[in-house]
Amino acid sequence: MAEIVLEIKNLAKFFGKTKVLRDISLTVEKGDVIAIIGPSGSGKSTFLRCLNLLEEPTRGELIFQGKTYFNIVKCKNDFVDYDAYHKALDKYEEELVRTEDNLAIYQNLKIEGSDDPDLLNKIKAAKKEFKEVRKHPVQKIDYYDAKRYEEAMKNTPKFSISSGEINKIRSKINMVFQSFNLFENKNVLNNCCLAQEKVLKRSKAEAKEVAFKELAAVNMQDRMNYYPRELSGGQKQRVAIARALCMNPEVILFDEPTSALDPEMVDEVLNVMKKLASEGRTMIVVTHEMNFAKNVANKVLFMDKGYVVESGNPKEVFENPKTQRLKQFLKM
Repeated sequence: MAEIVLEIKNLAKFFGKTKVLRDISLTVEKGDVIAIIGPSGSGKSTFLRCLNLLEEPTRGELIFQGKTYFNIVKCKNDFVDYDAYHKALDKYEEELVRTEDNLAIYQNLKIEGSDDPDLLNKIKAAKKEFKEVRKHPVQKIDYYDAKRYEEAMKNTPKFSISSGEINKIRSKINMVFQSFNLFENKNVLNNCCLAQEKVLKRSKAEAKEVAFKELAAVNMQDRMNYYPRELSGGQKQRVAIARALCMNPEVILFDEPTSALDPEMVDEVLNVMKKLASEGRTMIVVTHEMNFAKNVANKVLFMDKGYVVESGNPKEVFENPKTQRLKQFLKM
């Protein structure tokens, strides 16, 4: 029976009224290579960022290494009366504009040399009114249904996680970004050593030994003393992959790792990822590289508008799409 490494249940992420992720569930087994495909803006990258808590989920469960993490901190967004909130917001903005315009009129009269004896008092009063309006911006939290929210609170376990635990999760569910995110003021070797020393508390000597090994694994051992500005895009991404490997992660998240590369550099990064997959690494990859998803992944998720619309093995997803939306996407 396959070992479950990571389990996600009903994960959602809202930014105010915008629902970016809508109750996504996923089981990740050891050795899985999961490709996430879908149009831009479908929530793929946000989903990855929620998995290692670079983004706080609005709600849902993240079960990793036998521990369940909950987050209901922002669930009040689920209970906001948005009609009332937007009406109040419109009124607030109207008042802000009105009082600011009123102040500007009096100030301009002063500049123009008006001989109104009460002008200074009018300016003072207009300033006070403008400041008073600005003191009380409209907050969504003022427009939520407290009774329904409190009821939900009673029935939902609380999110509780320390910064130390977050760092541990991020080291074990490690991210490779599309824009590399290397430290420009540090050479390749130091880029690979820093998190080992800070998070894993490895000695400098041990961190260097691990870095040498992982840089060699991605064929970047001859660039250890180079700085990111001296590397090509493909080389930078291979260093970023080596840096992730240095943390000995349980899961590696790849957020469109080839999208920022010139076409001739794409293969060098994909070849490294194929090698990792062949070694049994557990990987979740947001990608537009359909051949990688077809030929390397063992599971494929198709996302659109914050939902997982379809999922399955590559043959099912690519050769027998069930929804019209996926059929459309695959024709693009």
